[in-house]
Amino acid sequence: MNSGRFPYSKWVGTFLLLLVTCSASAEKVKVLNLENSLQIAKENNLTIQSAEQNLKSAEAQIRTARAAMLPRLAANGNYTYFKDVQKSVIYAQGGFGFPIPGEDTNGMSTPNVDNEADLIELEFGAHHNVQGNVNLTQPVFAWGRYYYGYQAAKLRYEAEEKELAAAYEKLRLDVHEAFYRVLIAQEFVKVAEQSVALVQKQLGIAQTSFDAGATTNFDVLRAKVQLANSESQLIRAKNGVKTAQNAYKTLLNLSLSEQISVEGSFEIPEIQIQLDELIKLAFETRPEISQSQLNEQAGQKQLSVAKTRNLPDLAFFSNYQISHNERLTQMNRIWSLGLQINIPIFDGFASRAGVQQSESVLKQLQLGTKQIRSAIEFEVRNAYLALLEAKTLINVQRETVAQAQESVRIATLQFENGMITSVGLTDTQLALMQAKVNRLQALHDYVVGLAKLEKAIGQRIQ
Repeated sequence: MNSGRFPYSKWVGTFLLLLVTCSASAEKVKVLNLENSLQIAKENNLTIQSAEQNLKSAEAQIRTARAAMLPRLAANGNYTYFKDVQKSVIYAQGGFGFPIPGEDTNGMSTPNVDNEADLIELEFGAHHNVQGNVNLTQPVFAWGRYYYGYQAAKLRYEAEEKELAAAYEKLRLDVHEAFYRVLIAQEFVKVAEQSVALVQKQLGIAQTSFDAGATTNFDVLRAKVQLANSESQLIRAKNGVKTAQNAYKTLLNLSLSEQISVEGSFEIPEIQIQLDELIKLAFETRPEISQSQLNEQAGQKQLSVAKTRNLPDLAFFSNYQISHNERLTQMNRIWSLGLQINIPIFDGFASRAGVQQSESVLKQLQLGTKQIRSAIEFEVRNAYLALLEAKTLINVQRETVAQAQESVRIATLQFENGMITSVGLTDTQLALMQAKVNRLQALHDYVVGLAKLEKAIGQRIQ
């Protein structure tokens, strides 16, 4: 019986293992290139989403500022129940205590408080009271205070639009850097694999020579050590791909457990624009400069608002009121309208302090604009010089890789014929790997440098 159960459990376990393996292999790998990565980043990036919310908040501030110039209409109502109402006692003779016309007031008799027939008890008010009120207020003249506030809100909204545009440019650069970081990590894996293959070939040649008695065990041992080192570099390169992919997925706001693959190439477009022209383009197109200028204009409007707060303002008002209780035969209706002037006399110097604060804010914004222009010029110059450096290195490394490949080919033939030791062959192999790495790094620096230059001037370079 036991011998029959064991194969059954073994088959069940094998089936479950195959099922899990098929599920893992069936997991779809998302292939990303630079174009769709940029689109995913725009849709998912948290920094962009935050900037978009700031833009919506600025749009709401425009509506709030516009509302200050429009009429304000308010209505309220209330119902009040009095269990007990106020009562009063009035002397009835002579028209409830008043002299009868034509009668000598000196001859009026004094009320007799002991005689209840001379007194009347009256109730003032009612138990059930209903009241409603509608009030309309419209600012008429306030020295442009509300209009300046509206203009300042519109300028701040335009500044938020520029900030969103700057966030898009920054995100584009971040995507380029992360994308090419993954791409170069993948290329480093290929270089490391080529290095392992070369060393394995060297080990095979050394082992064959040793077996034939043509060489000592030194070449075999050295090749084995070199192979272990190359395999270690391959492991690090593969781990570098995973690290770069995780950083890339974080930037795109993708799940870290999602499998991705990056496809692309290091294209080297030529640019013919001079540095002075690039700086001029940056001053004209960078959204940060436009944003700073718009904030400066908004600060000027806010200063104008602050200067009007200690000046009189005029408003129109209208009021319609209704009231009713059980003692009235008809509902009371009262309608009124008029003009209201508000004249500030003393506010504890709050208006003066507000003006000084607005002037200080405006000065800071003006200084900020100058700092931004200086920082942008510095950024353009650095990006331009870095791009030229990368381009020069690419041209140099192109010849270096070709020469190193030829050196490895010759050294391999010499090693096979016993003309050189493994030390000489290893040196040429290391030189080739280093040349390939340097060329890849130069290509990476160029494409990323071009993206930095485009971000620095605020537009694409054709």
